[in-house]
Amino acid sequence: MRIAIGGLHHETNSFSNIPITKAILDRALVGENLRATMGGVRNYVGGFFAAGEELGVEVVPTVMGYCTPSGHITKEAMEIHRDRIVEAMWAAHQEKPLDAIALNLHGAGVADDYHDADAEILRAVRERFGADMPIGIAMDLHANIDDPLVAMANTVVGVKGYPHVDMFETGIIVFKQLVEMVKTGTRPAIGLARLPWLIAPAEGVTTSGPAHDVQQLCYRKEEEVEKLMAATFFQGFPYADVAECAVTVVTVAEDQETADKVAHDIATYAWNRRRDFAVPANSAEKAFDLAMQLDNSKAPIVINESSDNTGGGGPGDGTHLVREMVKRNLPGSAYGYIYDPEVAAQAAKAGIGAKIDCMLGAKMDKLHGEPLELKGAYVKTISDGVFINQSPMGGGGRTNLGLTVCLEVGNVCVIVGSNRTQPMDDGVFRVAGLRWDLLKYVALKSSQHFKGWWLERAGGIVPCDSPGIHCADLKVFNFENTNTTYFPLGDPEWK
Repeated sequence: MRIAIGGLHHETNSFSNIPITKAILDRALVGENLRATMGGVRNYVGGFFAAGEELGVEVVPTVMGYCTPSGHITKEAMEIHRDRIVEAMWAAHQEKPLDAIALNLHGAGVADDYHDADAEILRAVRERFGADMPIGIAMDLHANIDDPLVAMANTVVGVKGYPHVDMFETGIIVFKQLVEMVKTGTRPAIGLARLPWLIAPAEGVTTSGPAHDVQQLCYRKEEEVEKLMAATFFQGFPYADVAECAVTVVTVAEDQETADKVAHDIATYAWNRRRDFAVPANSAEKAFDLAMQLDNSKAPIVINESSDNTGGGGPGDGTHLVREMVKRNLPGSAYGYIYDPEVAAQAAKAGIGAKIDCMLGAKMDKLHGEPLELKGAYVKTISDGVFINQSPMGGGGRTNLGLTVCLEVGNVCVIVGSNRTQPMDDGVFRVAGLRWDLLKYVALKSSQHFKGWWLERAGGIVPCDSPGIHCADLKVFNFENTNTTYFPLGDPEWK
């Protein structure tokens, strides 16, 4: 049995001014390089490879694009990447027939002229291979899902956890379902329940609270309903600003009746809990006030800035929180990290032990703050910014911050990197020569994913929701395509 794998993992924030271009997608992992890079990594594709090895199925790697969440994919980049995937899969099929196809699609991808980039890739693959080819999709919890995508797929399964600590397991589930389809010749039914509801990522953590309760209901349904194969509560991604933006429940079952009923049952429970998802919006100043009330004698207090989360399309160079940390000048403080390749290069040129004057951050826009003036910042360390992720989310994967420096400003260590990415664990501190367990206050840019590693280690976690394109208050956005009658922007009825 031969199953081809490939896809595109990009979460589009339509309010970002950073496009995904052909040059970026030209760095896609192709063929055996995909296996060498992602085999053994705790993500969707790593799950595909693991399931293939376990079941003795030949996994055929084709083309997989990974992009840091940003703005729209350009039309040229989208069409070239789509065609590369299709042609690579077709070439493999011509060499020796494929039995099924496993795609990893984020679900919140938007391209110029293609408002649903993920559905467009699926459409092209389906068109080339025909209706009989089993096609399964492993998707992100923040996917915006509508009828066309569901109609073209044979199974759609998303992660249940946020942080997405179950990407690996989700890849395994999809792959095994495809193997079963090939063996039996059967095709599952897919249920879809769309809710008139938008959830900001800052509200959707599944380690506790209402999203956790919905997640657990999905697990219980999978255990208790005999014909049910999978159930996913997709929180959606409102910042994509497309008509598809919405919360959905997608189920996979042996028959349509079961799929539809379970999807509706879970959606009803979630909808009735919708008002419980709201979270406090702390300014940087208030976040530090709250952090200083917590006990940091045994472990650092973590302050996370969701509004400039590069994992949701934020520029990563916002200064609201780092400015407040420098102002407070609390002993044992570290900011990990801010994106500013210009300052990183300036510090590296000056060398370790030098002192520099610089204007840090806020070079992408002014929504996320004004540049922070630093005088006499001490260059503490310089590194290539490369480390292996130790988080249960994507563990084993290689993270590259690019040229990275640690600037010492009073009592505060400010880590400055040259590539945009979301910190998942203590890696950003490791490359800067800092031990997380010796720190008192840690600040970082992330909504929930950092909790996969930090939740069990931090002395406390305080959210910060400064102004930014990933902030929790959806009412500040000028949506052009998202349905603004949806909750919480409106108060619609749903049954």
